[in-house]
Amino acid sequence: GFQFGYGGDDGVLAGDVAIQVTFLRLMSSEATQNITYHCKNSIAYMDEEAGNLKKAVLLQGSNEIEIRAEGNSRFTYSVSEDGCTRHTGEWGRTVIEYKTTKTSRLPIIDIAPMDVGGADQEFGVDIGPVCFL
Repeated sequence: GFQFGYGGDDGVLAGDVAIQVTFLRLMSSEATQNITYHCKNSIAYMDEEAGNLKKAVLLQGSNEIEIRAEGNSRFTYSVSEDGCTRHTGEWGRTVIEYKTTKTSRLPIIDIAPMDVGGADQEFGVDIGPVCFL
């Protein structure tokens, strides 16, 4: 598969970015990151028809931890906007936020959509910046 990369753009070396991110993690007590999931006939979080989160996307943090929609609260994300709850034939979006005091979990390096692969299903992802506090 493909994992998200950070750095390598505009002449910035990925190794330099890794060093800076490590420093930010050490100096911070909290970190947050948003992921926007754009959908067409794809569930991102809540499946309105089934009334559950079984089709919710999975995220992977930079320390390989799996971040889910439900389960252990330390490893769950929240959703501030959920426009991908039904197969409507229209484009929608869901905004996912992960906030943690374990700064080694961010940035998000991978996403696994569960409701894709069918006819007329499409999705896109916007990866937001990590905010270290």
